[in-house]
Amino acid sequence: MDEDWENPGAMLDHGRPADAARRGRDLQIDQWLDHAIEAFAARWLPLTMQSAASEFSSAEVVRALWRCAHKDMLKVINRPSYRSMLTLLLFALTPIPAGISEEEELDRVSGQVCVHAALQQIQELRAHQRSLRFNGNRVNLDIPVRPPGASPHSLATANFINAESTAYWVALTFDTSASLTLGCKPLLSSGLFGFESESSWRLVRACMEIFRDMTKDWHDPEFEMTDDKANQVIAAGAAWKLLVWRLTANMKESLRDGHDEAEVSRAFSLVSEAIDQFNITYRGLLEVCQKRIQFFGQETKLRWYELMLHYNLSILMLVDMIAATDRHDLLSRFSAKRVDAESWVLNSLMFGLTNRYTLQLQSEVVQADSMASNAQLPSFTVSLVAVDPYAHHAVAAVKLMQKAIDRDFAAGKISADAYRNLLSTLTQTLDQLPQGSKSVQIVRADLANVEVASQPLYATSGP
Repeated sequence: MDEDWENPGAMLDHGRPADAARRGRDLQIDQWLDHAIEAFAARWLPLTMQSAASEFSSAEVVRALWRCAHKDMLKVINRPSYRSMLTLLLFALTPIPAGISEEEELDRVSGQVCVHAALQQIQELRAHQRSLRFNGNRVNLDIPVRPPGASPHSLATANFINAESTAYWVALTFDTSASLTLGCKPLLSSGLFGFESESSWRLVRACMEIFRDMTKDWHDPEFEMTDDKANQVIAAGAAWKLLVWRLTANMKESLRDGHDEAEVSRAFSLVSEAIDQFNITYRGLLEVCQKRIQFFGQETKLRWYELMLHYNLSILMLVDMIAATDRHDLLSRFSAKRVDAESWVLNSLMFGLTNRYTLQLQSEVVQADSMASNAQLPSFTVSLVAVDPYAHHAVAAVKLMQKAIDRDFAAGKISADAYRNLLSTLTQTLDQLPQGSKSVQIVRADLANVEVASQPLYATSGP
């Protein structure tokens, strides 16, 4: 993208080449982005290690990379650009490594603040503001040297428009996720029901109608699901999943902020209807994908796993919120959806544990050595759970499923053997997640205490 239009608060281009200061600023933003990418990817470094000593040294590397990126964030916030936005979002997705104290976490910018700053940047960048702007300590008067949209080498190109739309969809995803998982009010949506008039969500609904018309024949018993068609189903379902997340976040907001009963009831109806629509339009085709999934590529398997886990996780989060506010009247109306979501979350985790993903090491040194010896690039194979970039969602799924099986075990709905088997699945999931993550270690320790308490009161010492 043309950096003149990436940073609308700093550019005064009078047709002259970029000066040294601007080039230096560009290099600095690139360096910050590199640091964020390294910190984000460092969680998978232990997967390439073969010895315990190497794993110990990798933990030090992970902490060092996180600290380096953490140190940059305040500067990134003050340099609005699309690369800065990506840097902030990547750092927000980076697990806090074990060994980082709470004081060190609070010493600089948190991941949540990074998300909010990134959302503010995307709003500013899309506005292409070239006018007087001011706050308590600065007045910026940016002189428009050409009208917005008139740049022949950036804004007038389809590539820029597509890239900008992609960036906005990414921001919308993070905004919705933060509203759902952190209880934050959305920055890109207005009001509890403002989404109904917003073009992005109207587009999602329109795409659902188009997809439904396009796939009428796909429900025929003779229809053969292919890898390409499966990815179309998953992509369409993922867009609707985001709308379900938005509506779920609205429902949580209506309960949290004490909206009147009419608004709570409307929010509840909207999310229930969206879940029903997902089941009608996408669920059957996703189940067809599941039957043929072993014939698909590993990327397709990972996408299917993430969609099913994240979609059903939002339902469990809504149930948890309703239960926390003692709205048993709403909970009883949601029981069938709760049971269905619990089953799908557990089955998705088991799918992620049993299906594998192979990665090749791509460093320049490794490639040079392999070419010199005519050998194949080294690779390693792990579970889908291990390569899931959204490990925090898997951790949340484990915690919510622990509460669900504790509830059912206490009510006598599941046996002691089933209870231990379910806990074992949750433990295996945590074992596959980045072990250097502080949140993984906390939940793992909590689950270990539950497992000890769930052991039978007798033990066999032999025949």
